[in-house]
Amino acid sequence: MTLTDWRDAPSDVVQPLLLSERARVLDALHWDLAPALRLVEQARQRGDVPGLILHDRKGEPIGWAFYLLAHRTLQLGGLQARTAAGLRLLLDRVLASPEAELAQGVSCFLPAASPSLVSALGRLRFEIRVHDCLEVSLASWPGAPADGTPLRLLRETDAPAIVRLLARAYAGERSARTFAPTGRIEEWAQYVGQILTGPSLGTWRPSQSFGVDAPGGILQAAVLTTEIARQVSHVAQIAVDPDARRRGLARRLLLAAGAAAAAEGMKRLTLVVDEANTPARDLYASLGFAPLGRWIHATRGPVPRRIGGVVVRASRKRAA
Repeated sequence: MTLTDWRDAPSDVVQPLLLSERARVLDALHWDLAPALRLVEQARQRGDVPGLILHDRKGEPIGWAFYLLAHRTLQLGGLQARTAAGLRLLLDRVLASPEAELAQGVSCFLPAASPSLVSALGRLRFEIRVHDCLEVSLASWPGAPADGTPLRLLRETDAPAIVRLLARAYAGERSARTFAPTGRIEEWAQYVGQILTGPSLGTWRPSQSFGVDAPGGILQAAVLTTEIARQVSHVAQIAVDPDARRRGLARRLLLAAGAAAAAEGMKRLTLVVDEANTPARDLYASLGFAPLGRWIHATRGPVPRRIGGVVVRASRKRAA
C-alpha cells in the first residue's frame, strides 16, 4: 500500500471517494453530507485542507483521510480504508504530519463504520466515546404541547444567548468535549455558529427551533433543529439550564420541534446522544426514538514528535 497527498490528485480520483462516503452515511444514518463535502473538495482544490489517499498495489484508491489544524486541535475527517492495516497506516501518517506536531490535541467525530476504526484509534491511545444516532417517524408524532411554559421561535440574533446557555448547561460534563473540547466560550461560539450558518450539521431551520425564556428574559432552554437530508430534520442541540431542569422543558421543546418539522413535510426526526447519558436516552425512548446507528468521538493529547530518533513531547507554550 502507498500513500499520496490528496491535494495532488485530480477531481476524478477524489470525487468517487466523496460520493461513496456521502452514500454510505446517507444510507446508514439518513444524513446527507453533500453540502459539507462540497466545501471540503473546494478547500482541497485550493490546497487549504491536507489529506491522504491510500492506494493498493495496482494504484487503485482503497482509503482516504483529511485533516485540519483549527484552534490548536488537529481535526480528522473521512478516515476510510478497506482494511484495518490501511486505517492504521492512514492514522500513523496523519499523526506524523507537520500539522499534528503543532497541535495540542487530536479530535474526530466519525460514523462507527467498523470495529477496525475503534481498534485503530484505541491503539493510538485515543479516548473514545460512543454516541447513538436515534430516529423517530413523524407520521404519528403527538404534536406541539398545548399548554405549559410558553415557547418562542429562536432567531439568529439569539446566538450569544444560546452560547451562554450551552456553556452553563454543559459545565463540568465530559460529553461537552464533543462540542467544546476545553469548554471555552469561544469554542461554544464556534459550535453554535456551525449550527446556525455552516453545513456540517445540516441547514438550520429557525421555524423548527424553539426557546424558553426566564421571567428576566434570560434564555433558559433551547432546541436547535436542522435539516440534514430531504424530509429529515435533526435535533442538532437541546439544552436546559441547570436551574430550570426537572420541569419538563426538554420534552416540551422536542414535541414542538417535531410538530413543526412534521408540519413542514419532514418524515423523520433524528438526534445524537452520548450512550452514557441515561436521562436523555430515557426521554427520547419515551417519545419513540429508536437506534439508527452510531458515531464515534475520539480525542487524544499532543502527539509525541521525534527528533533524531528521540521522542520529544510537544510543548503547550510552543504550540500556542
